[in-house]
Amino acid sequence: MKATYYKDTLHSYMVIPCPPEAETEGYQYRMLEMNRIVGILPCGLRYIDGEKFLYYNVTGKQSIRTLYEDRKIPGTELFRLLKDMDRVSGLLAGFLLDEQHLILSPDQIFYDFGSGSYSFTYYPGAITEPEIFRFLAEGIEGSDKRAAAAAYRLCAAADSDRKALMEAVREEAAQKDKPVPWEIEAESAYSAEREDRYYNGAGEKYVIKREDEERAFDRTEEKRRTGKSREERSRKEGSREESGMESDSREELSSRKKQTVLRILLILILLGGAGGLISVTFLLYITQREKRLCIAGAILLFVAAGLLTGEMAAQRYRKRKARREEDRIKNPVYKVSDEKDLPLFRAGSASSKEDYQLSGDAGHTVRFSEQETIGRLYGRDRGNRIDLRTLPVTIGKSQAYADILLGDPSISRVHARIYKGEEGGIEIRDLDSTNGTWINGVRLGPNEKVRVQRGDEVRFGNVEYEYR
Repeated sequence: MKATYYKDTLHSYMVIPCPPEAETEGYQYRMLEMNRIVGILPCGLRYIDGEKFLYYNVTGKQSIRTLYEDRKIPGTELFRLLKDMDRVSGLLAGFLLDEQHLILSPDQIFYDFGSGSYSFTYYPGAITEPEIFRFLAEGIEGSDKRAAAAAYRLCAAADSDRKALMEAVREEAAQKDKPVPWEIEAESAYSAEREDRYYNGAGEKYVIKREDEERAFDRTEEKRRTGKSREERSRKEGSREESGMESDSREELSSRKKQTVLRILLILILLGGAGGLISVTFLLYITQREKRLCIAGAILLFVAAGLLTGEMAAQRYRKRKARREEDRIKNPVYKVSDEKDLPLFRAGSASSKEDYQLSGDAGHTVRFSEQETIGRLYGRDRGNRIDLRTLPVTIGKSQAYADILLGDPSISRVHARIYKGEEGGIEIRDLDSTNGTWINGVRLGPNEKVRVQRGDEVRFGNVEYEYR
């Protein structure tokens, strides 16, 4: 389903044209436009130059293809998608809408960062192929055996009719909630004659052989004798340790507060004593020598109060600096380049020439054109640069979906993606970001891809770079 994207001041829209023969006053169009169905993208019908278009509101959402174009799909996300798909299918039945008109494509299924759920596109026109299941099977993370098996089963079931496919989706979504008695082990972990477990093939439960029954019996006896299982004891011990750590941190915080209060009181006492010594020289009739002693004592008290205040300020500055360093390590503004251990040549050094002596054709230098080399994005601050040797990369501030994290508030969770250009260089695509991606002062449209030349200025929100 070919779609374009449009962005106004407040909202982002996915635009799908209606077929000329579409009866836009029919039941499905009216139900879609007048109702807000949970899990279905809000939609409005617009007439432009005699043509009809459906405008789907995708503000704050990203398509599944955008999120997982260059990364693996976790098993938890797969089952979350299947649950949302099953829930939406049931809601459509309540509105008397045909679930076959759901566009099951990775480009038209969107993830909502705010609610953490998936939204689907309902198109009253032609019925489309369920491309999402092939995309899931190809991109599923292989370490999750259960999710991978579910993705492959659904990919095989995608060739059947839509009702049978939705039944398979419902079954796979329900399988996630069923307990697994053990993790699947590698076949090499046990021999054929000592197989501990096998599946009964009826699709109902696992059949456990005698050794597993004995282990289960031992766990039951242990729980009956002690009143708690090993897992419960470890869980309670872990919670006890966590509570102990929390109490220690609270005690440490209260002691620091007490020390700060005592220091402030001491500073006030020193300042009060200095003021008292100075006032004595004006209120009492004392000799000149005693006046000098009072003034000297007041100066010493002022110096002591100043030193104590400076020590408190220095300690506070060190704590702030350490906190900023921890935040910088946890949330880096840019990826650090891995250009390390490069050979160091000294001028006039004979050993360097001998160590790196080339022979034969290897001594000839080959000239590369600028189009064949990938440069870097250099920021305004020293050391702030984005390495582009491994493409594609995603720019954003979400650790789950971005490859290069930018900590500026103007950056969206998934802001832009950088590709290797077909003719060399790079291409940048804006991923419907809130504050936009700018090339030489021109803002890219939603999901628009533009080729970037050497010397171009690239801006993600308020973060500026130069491509060199």
